[in-house]
Amino acid sequence: MRGYLSGILALTIAASDSAAQTTVLSDLRKPHQIVVSGDDLYVFDEADYSLRVYSIPPRGPKLRLGQKGDGPHDFQYLPFVFVQPESLVCTDFVKIIWFSRTGKVLRAMPFSALKGFDVSSEMLLVPLRDRFLRITANHETLKRYVDLMDSKFTFVKTLYEGPFVWMEGSRTDYRTDTVASGGLVFVADTFKGFYISVFDADGNLLRTIDRTGDVEEVPGRARLHQFCVSDGKIYATTYKKLDGQTEMIVLDLEGRILKRLYLPLRSVRPQRGVLRNDLFTVNRGRLYELVQNEGTGAWELMVTDLGTVPS
Repeated sequence: MRGYLSGILALTIAASDSAAQTTVLSDLRKPHQIVVSGDDLYVFDEADYSLRVYSIPPRGPKLRLGQKGDGPHDFQYLPFVFVQPESLVCTDFVKIIWFSRTGKVLRAMPFSALKGFDVSSEMLLVPLRDRFLRITANHETLKRYVDLMDSKFTFVKTLYEGPFVWMEGSRTDYRTDTVASGGLVFVADTFKGFYISVFDADGNLLRTIDRTGDVEEVPGRARLHQFCVSDGKIYATTYKKLDGQTEMIVLDLEGRILKRLYLPLRSVRPQRGVLRNDLFTVNRGRLYELVQNEGTGAWELMVTDLGTVPS
């Protein structure tokens, strides 16, 4: 963990016409993941594989941890963070590292220590209470799997098996994004349409949300773009545009549509690859986006209260 000077974060906040508030995060260079939990913002920076932690509302940076390298506590490949009540769990396709909420390394484990680890597959471990999801993509067979593992990383059952579309450096709409939230697992299969399977922590299929028929088809694009789960709701974006704005569908966990919103979503990256998400998330009814200012090149955090957006 390296300390921050409070001056690194430029506390420039302005209200825009869309009722969004904007804050300059002047230390960011190439963000690739954004997570909001409680009053904290977590951003992994692809430039140096460090995890930046900020307070919300912006009062200054809190932590910077991790780095690119070959050491046992370094990241060799693109890392991701999963915020847990007592720890920050980070994985980079070859290892998993647990940090305390104050940035201390608690434990690290290379994936080579796991039984059945396949070096020909990329792999992520996603915490699910005291269990884990093992998400693998085999570049030889072009198959993707989502497996449930117990607390000792022993295989329990397969939740999903399907095709894996991967073209280096290319846009990939057809994905199987997986989210763990509130002890539930949500697996989206955009090959089938607007299709999300919901499992409990034991891997039992609770329901399948199929809203394909409720989403307008955009030629050449998937029905489902990206989704996140927050406060008992699913926030899913599609490729539909209205007056240049992107459709966001808000559903309850049973799959009932609560409302449709249309947002500027300046954080959308048209050429995102299979391992990239667009730089937005929702927490406590607020949309958080990372947007690069075209004039200055600086990255800005934009926060929009979705309750103020007409449906």
